[in-house]
Amino acid sequence: MKGTTKQKAGTSAVHVQASTGPKRRSKRRGSWLLPLLLLGLIAALLAGCGSGGSTAGTGAGSAEAEPSKTDAPAAAASSGEETGGETRTVSTVMGDVEIPAHPKKVAGMLYVFADHLLALGIEPHAMVTYDDLGFPEYLADRMTDTIAIGPGESPNLEALLQAQPDLILASKTMNEANYEQLSKIAPTILFDNENEGDWERFKETAAVFGMEEEADRIHAKYDAKTAEVKKELAAKAKGETVAFMRVQDKQLQLIQPADNFTLFGALGLTPASVDGIDFEGGWNVAISEEVLPDLNPDRMFIILRPGDANKLALERIQGTSIWKGLNAVRDNRVYIGDANLWFAGYGPIGLSRVIDEVEAAFANGS
Repeated sequence: MKGTTKQKAGTSAVHVQASTGPKRRSKRRGSWLLPLLLLGLIAALLAGCGSGGSTAGTGAGSAEAEPSKTDAPAAAASSGEETGGETRTVSTVMGDVEIPAHPKKVAGMLYVFADHLLALGIEPHAMVTYDDLGFPEYLADRMTDTIAIGPGESPNLEALLQAQPDLILASKTMNEANYEQLSKIAPTILFDNENEGDWERFKETAAVFGMEEEADRIHAKYDAKTAEVKKELAAKAKGETVAFMRVQDKQLQLIQPADNFTLFGALGLTPASVDGIDFEGGWNVAISEEVLPDLNPDRMFIILRPGDANKLALERIQGTSIWKGLNAVRDNRVYIGDANLWFAGYGPIGLSRVIDEVEAAFANGS
């Protein structure tokens, strides 16, 4: 998986504070306030989301949507009503946020939240998609009732409004610009932890639901599994080198060894030497097939981005004499992985699935 653990300055953890007591909405009071609240919600969303009927923006946090008036009543009633009105207070980077004590319709504005929630046994009620590819394939069969609300970079706020969530999990990087709009739909927790490790992020999500112990159990199970596979691979791959690449934008790209913590960190595999490669300060660099003999790894993991153009680019490289002369190719030790998993699976399910794929690759090509 991409990235080693980096700790962000300051604290970004979500802290749950016990309320002084359950807060319940007065049904009598709500009967005359509801029309006013609905009018305010509609006006605010129309002003904040813009006009012209557009349902998708062009960049992170800039999605535009014009919710219809018929959608607003159900959406306004959803926040807190179905959970009985009991609330908790959560401290976030945007201040204290009052959320349902037992949320039942959770929406996620970053696709990693799907992995987090499903690992905790919670099917997301609404979720952004991975680019324009839908839900990540490795999770899709567990999200049959989840409502798609558009790509994370340009979420469809009208679809989110219609989904009537009672809690929204969001990212500071992606959603700070439309935080006020999200908060008018349902209580919104903005996480500022994208520079933290995968497991730290998962545990902060779990804390929102009071499931810290379950998160620790899941993490411990993963560590035990990883240690077992690492020992197994140490015996099978002794003295071997591994190259990690992807095909994207019709290019073969080499990934910095330090940027795949699963292969070269958790599993302890030895990366092929990249001393002669200039990454230009980045974590990946496009290479031509002429560079491959300098790497000449014993095994290759290549992550293929979706799209016919990328598939054709890989097939062209595979047809060259340079490719056919590589050690990994001659020994049938080239493994093609799914980008939805390897570059989006930063939650417990995805991390564990990658371990499974690596173990299976070595078993099938040993």
